[in-house]
Amino acid sequence: MSPGKLFVLGLLCLVLTTASAAAAQRELTVFADGILMELETVSRKGLAELPLPAQIREGTLRVKPLDGGTVHQVKLLPAKATERQQKERDALVEQRNRLQDRMKALQHREGIFSAAAKSQSSKAPRKSKTNPDPLASVRQGTEFAIAQLESVYTARRRTEQELKRINEKLAALDTKRATGPTLRVTVSPANARIRIASVLKEGGWIPRYEIRLQGNATAQLVLNAEISALPEGFTVKVVPAEMSAGLPQNSYPVPSASSFARLATWQLPVEKEQITVVPMPAFSFGIKNISGSMLQVGTADIYLNGEYLGVAAFPATAAGAVATVSSVR
Repeated sequence: MSPGKLFVLGLLCLVLTTASAAAAQRELTVFADGILMELETVSRKGLAELPLPAQIREGTLRVKPLDGGTVHQVKLLPAKATERQQKERDALVEQRNRLQDRMKALQHREGIFSAAAKSQSSKAPRKSKTNPDPLASVRQGTEFAIAQLESVYTARRRTEQELKRINEKLAALDTKRATGPTLRVTVSPANARIRIASVLKEGGWIPRYEIRLQGNATAQLVLNAEISALPEGFTVKVVPAEMSAGLPQNSYPVPSASSFARLATWQLPVEKEQITVVPMPAFSFGIKNISGSMLQVGTADIYLNGEYLGVAAFPATAAGAVATVSSVR
C-alpha cells in the first residue's frame, strides 16, 4: 500500500475513533431512584461552556479535570437560546404582534358596523321625492351593515386561528430550546479536558414485568426497567440498584429507540392457575418468588404460550413469598 493510502487510512481511523469517543461523552445512568448525568468536553483557550439539562438537582454538580488539568472557576449562567432559535422566536413574536394589532382594528370595525346596523333598523321610514321607497332604503342600508359585520366576523375568526397557531409554535419552540443553565468553566491548560456530572431532579426506572405462562405450572418472569422523559442526545444505561448503593459493576444499555432495558429473567413456579382466553381473556394465578431477591411493585404484561392476554398489577413480593396476579374486571 502506498504511503498516501496509508496516511488516508490512518486519518480515517483517527476520525472514527474520535467520533466514537465523542459519542460516549454524554451518558445517563438510570438508577431505581434517580438519574446520573455525565458528560465530557474540551476547553478552548481555557474556557469551556455548554448548556445543561433543565432538571439538574441543586447541590449535585461536579466538575473534574482530566489529564492533569486544573479547574479554576465554575459558574452556572441563565439559559440562553441559540442564535437560530432566537431569530425564529423574534419572527414569531412579530407575527403575533401584527395579528394582535389586526384584532384591535377588527374590534373597532365591528363596533362601527354594529352601530350602523342598529341605526338603520331604528330609522322611521319617510317617503319623499328623493326617496320614494324608504323601506327599501332602510333594508338596503341594514343589509350592507350586516354584510360588513359578517366579513369582520370571518376575518376575526381567521385571525384568532392564526394567533392560536403562532402561540402553539412559540410554546413548542420554548419547550424545545435549552431551558437549563449554561455551565462555564475556567481551566488550565488552554485545551484541558473536563468531566461534568450531576444528578437530575426527577426520574429513575420502574419495574415492568413480563410473565410468560407455559401451561405446565411454571412461568418465565422477566424484569424490565421502564424509563421515560429523558433529555435528548445521551446514551443511556440502567443499573439494578438505588443511588445509595453507589455505582455497581453491572449495567444494561438501553437501545436508542427503546424505553426498556432487560435486567433479569427467572423460571418460577405457578400455582392456582385459572386462565380463560375466549371470548374474553381473564386470568388469576400465584407466582412464587424463588429468585432470591425482593421483587418490587410494578405492572406485568401477561402471556400464555406466547399470546398476549393483558396487563395486571404486580405486588411487592419478598423472596419465598407468592405474588397473586389477576386481571381486572
